[in-house]
Amino acid sequence: MEEKILTQEEIDALLAGLAEGKIETEPEKKVDVGEVKPFDFRNYIISTRLRIPGLEVISEQLIRSLRMHISTILREAVDIHSLPLYMERFKDFLNRIPVPTSIHIFKLEPLKGQSLLVIDATLAYLFIERFLGGEGKHVRVEGREFTPIEQKLIKKVVNIIFNELEKAWRNIIPVKAKYIRGEVNPQFARVLMPEETVIVMGYNIELEAISGKILFCYSLNTLQPVKEKLYSPYQFEEYIDLAWRKSLERYVFNSEVNLSAVLGKTTITLEDLLNLEEGDVIVLDKSIDEPVEVYIEGVPKILGKLGVFKNHMAVQVQKFLTLEEENIKKEES
Repeated sequence: MEEKILTQEEIDALLAGLAEGKIETEPEKKVDVGEVKPFDFRNYIISTRLRIPGLEVISEQLIRSLRMHISTILREAVDIHSLPLYMERFKDFLNRIPVPTSIHIFKLEPLKGQSLLVIDATLAYLFIERFLGGEGKHVRVEGREFTPIEQKLIKKVVNIIFNELEKAWRNIIPVKAKYIRGEVNPQFARVLMPEETVIVMGYNIELEAISGKILFCYSLNTLQPVKEKLYSPYQFEEYIDLAWRKSLERYVFNSEVNLSAVLGKTTITLEDLLNLEEGDVIVLDKSIDEPVEVYIEGVPKILGKLGVFKNHMAVQVQKFLTLEEENIKKEES
């Protein structure tokens, strides 16, 4: 198709026709106010998945430790998978928790605010059955509260989870999980404001015939003081090989070092040194009451008191020098 380029006169005539209304145009579409929806900036970040490296490291460590402990409790191999980390309003989190559910309120001291540990009723009844010697292959979730005996049995599992949670948090900040109380109905677990934003960490525990979830609910305000550490991409996992540590300690403790005690110092001429005879007295720069400096491999490390032990000259350790004191002694010498 051949393209036709309008001349300047044709363009001016077209614009004039539009202005005088001689050329019809499409009517302006009116927007129904009912079709317009307000944009809620607060809800924009709610129910969104997110990545927090520190919490991911905590989650990985917790999975490894809980897999072993829960397998021991249930006398069956279990598989634990972490669920996506997400953020939402506290009221939305509670609305999704069914009744009954094993809910446990706790504090991560020294952090402020309260948090929730939620264990599916299926898992809670399974733990109870196994503690009482049952198989628990077909767990029936009953619409009732847990009895005092059942609550004590579940509390054993909660204590194990809290103990491993403290170890997982150790590389971020040393915390102590303080248990407050347990609930069955989420309506009685409203420890935060409904509109408050929370971060939810979850794990899916799978057995041969049963699966259930364990959830941790943290207030965003609770995690605020350690935000920088949680968002740091590098988290070092603390792992100590006990066999390697004992072997290293054995080699260190059996190492031989040169130890010398300096009674004092003085300055004499070479002539006086050559003319020294038995019975001559050399005056040192320290009195007998002043502490003796003990050097290990030529480095001042200890201050002690000169004495005799089992007919041998000896030095009694009185003080170990700090690094700053060591540097001062080196400069003096």
